[in-house]
Amino acid sequence: MERIDYILDFCKELAKQMIVCGANIERVDLCIEHLCHAYGLHDVTCANLTTRISISAKDEQKNYAHRQTDVPPQAFNLERLKKLNHLYYHVKETTPDEKTLYDLLHEVKSNDFPWWIMLGGYLVAMAALARIFLAGPAELLITELNTVILFFLGKLSSKIRLNKIVTNFVCMLLCSTIAILFYAVGFINNFYIVIITNAFFLIPGIQMVNCARNILCGNEMNGVIDLLKVLLEVCTIVAGMAAAYAMLGNLVGELLIQDFINALGENSLLRSFELIGLSFIASAGFGVVFNIQWKDLIYAAIGGTIVRIVYIALQSALPDYRFIFTIVAAFCAALYSEILALVKKEPSVLYRYPSIVPLIPGDLFFYVAAGIIWGNTDLISTHGPTLGLVLIGISLGFVLCSTIVHYIRKFKFLRNSNDEAK
Repeated sequence: MERIDYILDFCKELAKQMIVCGANIERVDLCIEHLCHAYGLHDVTCANLTTRISISAKDEQKNYAHRQTDVPPQAFNLERLKKLNHLYYHVKETTPDEKTLYDLLHEVKSNDFPWWIMLGGYLVAMAALARIFLAGPAELLITELNTVILFFLGKLSSKIRLNKIVTNFVCMLLCSTIAILFYAVGFINNFYIVIITNAFFLIPGIQMVNCARNILCGNEMNGVIDLLKVLLEVCTIVAGMAAAYAMLGNLVGELLIQDFINALGENSLLRSFELIGLSFIASAGFGVVFNIQWKDLIYAAIGGTIVRIVYIALQSALPDYRFIFTIVAAFCAALYSEILALVKKEPSVLYRYPSIVPLIPGDLFFYVAAGIIWGNTDLISTHGPTLGLVLIGISLGFVLCSTIVHYIRKFKFLRNSNDEAK
């Protein structure tokens, strides 16, 4: 094998593993370009998607090489992503013998949580989210029951490699059926809460934000492909809810969803403090789900707390401008993660993904889905545009922060270069 073959084989496998663990495409492209340049390669071309890696380059002797491979579905593992990021910096700075690169990659081991801790993370996160949606003790119990079922169904579907679309439909059908049946027998007072909360288990919230971000950042091809995939997954979640309602809708009775929406909109000082604490817990729970280890988990949870504080403050000042305060809250989440990434020399997504949990619009998703299922055009027309604007707002907040940080770093680099020249 030529020297360039070893380098591109390493870059291909590193890029694939980073994407699977949750890295952004632009970050992966940048890593590949820097690694190739560190080893003297030029004419580096990256055409990477979340589903496929494609890399080409030339060496000093103008030998050309190309590598491509398929990428498995994403399974967010931010601890492993952190270690892959450390490996990237090590290789870029020390440029070890190219024949040893693959061995270095295989030596990367992540301390994955056992399944029971992962399940505990889900249970904690779902309980906090259910309480955010005003769940009582009975609703909390059924939400946790559904969470356990969803967890093991997810494990089973991964083992037999069941299509995500089929999995989402079956899971949402089962969750919605259980919620409606317990509502019908009078055990719970509100099945909306159970369905909204359990939908967070299935809704590809991070992917929604990332695909909008890719489109806004100029990575349109990847953004459009991810958007289509996300829409298909969301449609199957809605289809599962619709199927359950079609079978058991006669047991539900009058749907007073507007009263529930009004109750969620009521604010008080005590409620605000409760939401801040619950956001900390929800972000910590999802941090465990993302395999963030204990020493970083507190920082991830603090990010969710900061986002909720900013959100509540702006919501009180600008109650009719959810798009605006979503942008500002997302900007704060991105800024917090960038600062921590700089100080601790870790990937920013390690802190960003848990931080945005309070911003994921699961309530709006349910309102739009309910409007489609029940033929309520008022719900669709009222909350549909807001849902789209919130997703765009989160992405815009990230893009604005990333752009500012990029130019600050560029300015710092140019200033240092000028100082060295003098």
